[in-house]
Amino acid sequence: MDYVKNPKAIEDKSMQIIYDYVKDLGLTDDEVRVVSRTVHASGDVEYAQLVKMSPDAVQKGIEALDNGADIYTDVEMVRTGISKPALKLRGNEVHCLIKDENVAKMAK
Repeated sequence: MDYVKNPKAIEDKSMQIIYDYVKDLGLTDDEVRVVSRTVHASGDVEYAQLVKMSPDAVQKGIEALDNGADIYTDVEMVRTGISKPALKLRGNEVHCLIKDENVAKMAK
């Protein structure tokens, strides 16, 4: 068996597999990209059926990022995977507060 060892090739193959699950969901191209990344990050193709968004959600998200909005996540792996150079171009930051002491206090 030949194993794919090139990281970009692995990602491309993964995204093609995911695309086969999302292509017939009636999504716009932008929504397909968002849902595909959600599935990719979760490792669960069933998420494709669960994600719902407003018709202009992707465009509003892009506008928010273009206007300098920060990104908040509760998953360190997601925080780490977000392109820092892309964020720097717009002046955004990404935050993960899962280990924040104040958040833990509020949760209790």
